[in-house]
Order: sequence, then C-alpha cells, then structure tokens
Amino acid sequence: MKRREAMQLFPISIAGIAGMARRVYGKDVRSGKHGSRSDEPLALRYSKKVRERLSWIHENQTENLMEAAHAIARTVENGGQCYQVSWDAGHTEADSWPGRNGEPEIFSTDFDLKKAKKGDLLLTSGQTSYTEELGGKGIFIIGCPSPWSGDARYPELLSDDVKKLTLRPYADIYIENNATTLGGLVYVEGMPAPIGPVSGLVGKTTIWMMLADACRVLALKGITRPVKGDEPKLKGDAAVDYRTFSGWVKLSEPLMDDYFKEVMRQLDLVFAELGTIRRIASMAVDSVLNHGKIYGYSLYSSIAGEASTRRSGLSITEGVYGSTLETAEKRKGFKGTSKDCVIMGITKPDDETDLAFLDLFRKRGMKVASLGPMTRSVQVPQGRTVPKETDLHAGRMCDTYGLFAVPGFEQRICPTSGVVLDHLFWCTMMEVVEQYIERTGGDVPGVFFSAALKGGREHMYRMMEVYRER
Repeated sequence: MKRREAMQLFPISIAGIAGMARRVYGKDVRSGKHGSRSDEPLALRYSKKVRERLSWIHENQTENLMEAAHAIARTVENGGQCYQVSWDAGHTEADSWPGRNGEPEIFSTDFDLKKAKKGDLLLTSGQTSYTEELGGKGIFIIGCPSPWSGDARYPELLSDDVKKLTLRPYADIYIENNATTLGGLVYVEGMPAPIGPVSGLVGKTTIWMMLADACRVLALKGITRPVKGDEPKLKGDAAVDYRTFSGWVKLSEPLMDDYFKEVMRQLDLVFAELGTIRRIASMAVDSVLNHGKIYGYSLYSSIAGEASTRRSGLSITEGVYGSTLETAEKRKGFKGTSKDCVIMGITKPDDETDLAFLDLFRKRGMKVASLGPMTRSVQVPQGRTVPKETDLHAGRMCDTYGLFAVPGFEQRICPTSGVVLDHLFWCTMMEVVEQYIERTGGDVPGVFFSAALKGGREHMYRMMEVYRER
C-alpha cells in the first residue's frame, strides 16, 4: 500500500484502537464514572492497577516462576549457559547492565542462535522471531507474553508482521502476565491511547523472583556465582552489623514470596512522597509550557528508555542515555538548555558518571530532579551524591544493594531499585498529565500507541510533530 493510501486509512485505524482502549479501560478518569473516583490522583489510580497486575501474577503464576527458578539452577549446575533476551521489561535491559548491584552473574544477554546449544536456557518474551529454531536445537525456553507479540491480549490490533510473533506454543515454561497489545493501564479522555506502561515493573519483578530462588537452590548444592556491583563483601555472623546487614537467608525457605512482598511494600511507600512527586511534575510542566523539554536521564536504558517514544508514554519526554555519551566530547552535543528540566533515574546515589551528568545539567542551567535510592545499606554516603544536589528527590523507600544475603554469594542479590524507579517515574508522569490538563484549561499531552499496532508507527510520528508544533 502506498503511504498516501495508508494515511487515508490512518484516522479509521486509530479510531478503532481508541475505541478498544475505551472498552478496556473505561471512560473519563476525571468524571468519576464507571467506578472511578474523580478525586483520586491519576498516580494513585495507576499504582493500584500496577499492584493488581503484580498480585494476579503472584497468585496465579508462582508455581511456574518457581519451576523456572529450578530450571535456571539446573542449567547452571549441568554446565549450560542461561541467556536473557527481550524479557519484556519496557524500554529497559531487564534491570541488567555492567556493574548492576545485586545481579548474580547467571544470565548472558549475548545470545547467538548459531552458538547456543542443547542444554542451554533462554529467558525471553513473545516478540522473539526464531522460536522454531530454538525448539529444534533443544534449548530450554522460559517465555512470557509481550505487547509486541501475538501472545498478548487483543492481537487483532497488531500489524500482521508482529501478530505472527508468538512464543507460547514453543515455551517449556510459560509465565502468563496478562500483557495487552495496548500496553498502558489508565485511560484519560482526549488521549487516544491508555497511558502508564506496566511491562517494566512486571518484567523486573518476575526476573528477580526467579533469580532469588535459583540462587537459593544453587547454594543448597554448594554452587555459587559472582555478584555484580560494588557492595563490600559480606562478613560472617560474628561480625554482623544489623543496621547495615540483615543476616543470611535460610536456604530451606523459598525467597520469591519475600521479594514480592518487599516490592509491594516499597511501591506502597512511594505515596509517602506524593508531595515531592507533585513538585517534580510541576517543575516538568513549567518547562513544557515555557517551550522547553522534559528529559529522562539514566546511565543505561532504564528511565532514558522509558522516556523515549514508549508505548503508552508521553510525547513531551525525551531520553538521555549516559552510556552513549560516555566522553566529555560527546556530552558537548547534548542540547539541553535553561528552559528544560531533567529527571535523573539512578540506582546508586554516588555514581561518578551520574554526578558528571548532573554537573553538565547544572552548567546548562537546567532544573534537575532525581528518582532512586539515596542510601547504601540504609546509610547516606559521605561526600557528593545525586540526591543531595538535585532540586528535588524521591526514592527513600529503596536501597542500592540487593535484598538477600545467600550463603556462598559474596554480595546481596535481587535489588528492588529498578522496579521502584519505574514506578516512581510513571507515577510522576501521571502527575504531569493531571497538571498539564489543569494548567492548559483542558489540553492533553500527546501519548504514543505501540508502533506494533496497525497505524501505530504513523501515530507516533504524528504525536512527535504535534509536540514540535505546540
């Protein structure tokens, strides 16, 4: 089909998708209709839906998650390689990158179909395109639905080339997460797509739940793995300081439930900082209404990815990836100005690269807020930290290091900071939407459909152009 013909159909296809969004997510969130409360903040409504999704997975998929944890441990014990590719965690790397505190060195993201062999394991989502080849090679597959696949709910909305991507028939273990092809959780009148993605929180939570018990099972057999990050080595019981170290876990007791419960507790505590979140959102809307930009920064993809043309994300945000601007020379090309603001997503408070970017943002005269942990082992580090120096900071409920001290592993594993960081960012974006509507007299910011949907890519380009015009 020619582009001109496609654009003639564009409003019809988008209207159809928008209609689906209304049927799934209900009417105007400001009206109080369909069981919604008109006085309930969008951030709280979004958070409730996130926790409902996570609770459903915990209640209905724990058996599959535990089976997956044992499969991961068995692969390591037998000398196989565990790979993680496209485990849908939003526009992120599934909470894994060089030096990630609390990540045991079990999964490799360097997957090559030609080199992978029988006895290896692949953790992946439905957007994978080489499923038949994987099954033919005898690679053990742990799968889940992705909004970018025919495995998700409402596959009829997808373009044909994406709809055919399906993993469910080939997976040895399949973890249902109720992903939809629309992606977001909250519908706002005037916004054709639902806002507030959830796949990042779901993907991160489930992978850490599996890794927690995989490491426990390995430790029972006397097998250990190095742990990434810069946490000091844990000391034995005789030298435990319980202000900074919670003690060794019992290997006879499953850990994934404990991880889930702690994540849910910390997500709930986000609203102890709702006032700060609202002030960050106000700062962001100030920039937009002053013809500036809202930048989302993180060293690796994390918040930078969530701020970049994310399905169910906002067109008024733009990502800044610290890892791609690693040199001072490259940083000179960053276009931030005093009209702009930046929301920094961090997973440790005193990273030298994060601080260098903070200095860059300050030099440009930008307003700067930060999200993420303030502490290492519940203690604020001496010297410079990002949270000490930004205009506003939220994230006091999580820590830099992992939750669990597993015998044989020299650092704690399974951090919560990645999950909480996603939640903080999207709660902030919910507040941005509310304040934008209020301060413009009813206008709404642009929202992206998934580019996997019929007409979704054209809609993405249109939203970007509308934002530039405004």
